[in-house]
Amino acid sequence: MHIDTNALRDALEGLGSIDRATVDVEDALRRVVRSTKSVFAVSGAGLMLVDSASILRYVVASDEPGQVLETAQEQVGTGPCVDALVNDEVIMTADLAEDGRWPEVAQIVVPAGVRAVLGVPVHVAGGPVGSLNVYCDEPHEWDDSELEAIRAFDLLIEDLLGAAVLMRRSHDIVQQLQYALDHRVVIERAVGVLMGSTGKDAVSAFNELRMLARSRRVAVAEVAAEVVAGVQATGN
Repeated sequence: MHIDTNALRDALEGLGSIDRATVDVEDALRRVVRSTKSVFAVSGAGLMLVDSASILRYVVASDEPGQVLETAQEQVGTGPCVDALVNDEVIMTADLAEDGRWPEVAQIVVPAGVRAVLGVPVHVAGGPVGSLNVYCDEPHEWDDSELEAIRAFDLLIEDLLGAAVLMRRSHDIVQQLQYALDHRVVIERAVGVLMGSTGKDAVSAFNELRMLARSRRVAVAEVAAEVVAGVQATGN
């Protein structure tokens, strides 16, 4: 489904008029996600952001299957949106039913009507803090026009979030992002340590931190700091 450049331009111009200083952050994000869905003519769209525990949570979903896709990834800790965040790269799949990368997520979302997914990382202050995605309810090969379009919406979301954080807006999303930004470096270092010591990939190492934090009922950043401190203490 090649993107109509006129429709994309009109949508971006309309969303570009959002007043960053006064608009409710969540409402603005909801407007962007809904517009993304309409421009792409896809089944749905969604946005996930890290929370204060550095866990990817769904913020906005255009419909129920989109919410299923995002909540499934929260629960399982894997999926295209998780990969987009942790690996900081564009992730796409033409059919989750045939893609072997995320079998646990596929078992949940395919019956709900989620097949093809395109996701990109969302950045604030130079690093990934979430992912924006669109999905189709049938197999679909994503083309370059769709990739460029989702990147355009992604830049708009980054601008909205960046402005909100810079202005220290009083909103749960902003506070969660600020916490994530404050602790991003130590978490990234801990992920690197675990990758080196266990041979795990980045997503698996990140989930190990999450599970350790959950079992001890402490913040992921606290566990990450201990992992990094342990390596520094041994001189490795």
